[in-house]
Amino acid sequence: MEHNGFYSSDHSYKQDHEGRGGNVFATIVVVIVIVLLALLVVGLFWPNLLGGSTAEAPIVYVTPTPTQPSDATATPEAEATMVPEATPTPVVSDNDREMPSLDGVAPMLPGMVDNPIPDIYDAVSPGVVGVLNYIKTQSYSGKDIEELYGSGTGFVVSSEGYILTNAHVVEGADQITVKVYGEEDEREAVLIGSDTETDIAVLKVEGAVLQPLKLGDSDQVRVGEYALAIGNPLSTDELANTITFGIISATSREITIDNYTNTYFQTDAAINFGNSGGPLINMSGEVIGINSAKTITAGYDEFGNAVSAEGIGFALPINQVKKIMEILITTGYVERPGIGVTVSTVDEATAEENGVPVGAYVESVVNDRPAAQAGVLAGDIIVEANGQTITTHQQLVSIVLSCTIGDELNIKVYRDGEYIDLTIVIGNKTDMNFDDVVGGVTPTPGVDVIPTP
Repeated sequence: MEHNGFYSSDHSYKQDHEGRGGNVFATIVVVIVIVLLALLVVGLFWPNLLGGSTAEAPIVYVTPTPTQPSDATATPEAEATMVPEATPTPVVSDNDREMPSLDGVAPMLPGMVDNPIPDIYDAVSPGVVGVLNYIKTQSYSGKDIEELYGSGTGFVVSSEGYILTNAHVVEGADQITVKVYGEEDEREAVLIGSDTETDIAVLKVEGAVLQPLKLGDSDQVRVGEYALAIGNPLSTDELANTITFGIISATSREITIDNYTNTYFQTDAAINFGNSGGPLINMSGEVIGINSAKTITAGYDEFGNAVSAEGIGFALPINQVKKIMEILITTGYVERPGIGVTVSTVDEATAEENGVPVGAYVESVVNDRPAAQAGVLAGDIIVEANGQTITTHQQLVSIVLSCTIGDELNIKVYRDGEYIDLTIVIGNKTDMNFDDVVGGVTPTPGVDVIPTP
């Protein structure tokens, strides 16, 4: 058993110490009594010792008084003020425990008084459609069938049957159908026109009761505004007419997708595969853009594994879409000036290393189109166009875009140590197949190759 301290079985030791303890205690009690009696005697006779009156008088407790004005005269006869006893914090009555009104007023923020999103969705959703892309293929038995190749989203812009979507949603389709809100069966759609460069396509359906959406003014959109994306992520059935919410992250992003550079809105409203071609909506229920793409990787780690990116989606501003849409409806295609080459930049470092001039390096030439017809070859370096010195491929692109179809473009190229003057008649880029090239060479490592007009 554990124990602490000192224990003794010596009885004489115990008795001796107990006796001493009792005497000490008695002595302390006597001293305290004497002191108390002395204090009482002093209190009773102290006034007489100071020469005061022997008449009985009430005992007065003298305390400091509140500060008086400077002209106040104190009188000896005035009775001193009694000090009030301290009181505890008042206890709230049980009858006074009702919840008070929390009436703090929040600042008025545009669009934050109420939540308009449910009403916007109810109004806009019927105008959003599913778009399905079918291609012809063969079954195992050799029978020709139409197989679903992909799907996306579109939205109605006219009650006459016109629908906007992305060009890549319907690209290569042998048949296009749409699923109209509230209908079970798919409706066959006609492709009115498609522009691969801006990724815009116009469809039309007949005999359907459609609800067109109002197109807003994308030039007025500001960074930080709320935005809604409505579409069919992943498929046109399971997750049809899904709405997501975010903000406009940027209003003017120049992004190159599939070798075509366009200006986009950036948004963090969730956009997934299948959302392509759907509307980006503002808080007034107006279409401000077409959801077209998203970034799914932010780069690669040291082991080569993709690092995922979230909340980086892109939408084509509706104002530039309307211009292309009108051309597609009235003409069926978009004419753009082009010469039929792909080029990259030969910068000063590359030029010095290889003993060639700076300029626009011709990576490939489209077969039987203006550049090829004029004698341009893959491997040429274009150093001058219409009298302007070319130091980057972007300069050449700008010059070609400033021309009109049918104009002549005078260029100077460097080839095998010689300079050659050539004349190219500007053609329609829309008619050019950049997969059909002649004399193509391997692109220069590390140089971004983009199709030029």
